Amino acid sequence: MGRQLKLNLFIYPGGHHEAAWRHPKSHTDRLLDIRFYQELAQRAEAAKLDAVFYADGPALVSNVQFATRFRIEPFTWLSAIAVATERIGLIGTASTTYLEPYNAARLFASLDHFSNGRAGWNIVTTGAERAAQNFGLDEHPPYAERYDRADDFVRVVGNRRGCPGLRCVR
Repeated sequence: MGRQLKLNLFIYPGGHHEAAWRHPKSHTDRLLDIRFYQELAQRAEAAKLDAVFYADGPALVSNVQFATRFRIEPFTWLSAIAVATERIGLIGTASTTYLEPYNAARLFASLDHFSNGRAGWNIVTTGAERAAQNFGLDEHPPYAERYDRADDFVRVVGNRRGCPGLRCVR
């Protein structure tokens, strides 16, 4: 079988543009309403999209004065989407720098179990230097160190091929 294009609904609750909330058709009153996201996921599923992708990071961005930049924890969010959908994939971001392999494996295994095998992992090493402070570190690990850890992390969580039972997104 040849290569296939996979289409995802990419959800970033605060928006990708800092002024998006000003658009007259934006739904700023529903940004914290899980039913809004369940409806979006159901529409994506009905349109035959492959997955819902929830972007996350372990630190707030620096331009919070211009727009909402909150981050709902992705595993809780994806679990709520799982109960409102039947077949669409559920992709969440998890940092290999600021999470431990056991915790990541447990979170993804739970989501995968509750969703009947629909969990997917957006593997990131986290580029945001300010994340270090959220985890009691004096400084953000250097690039090479983060990527070495990520290689080991994925092997521990999955196997040497990485991510058995999970759809990995890199």
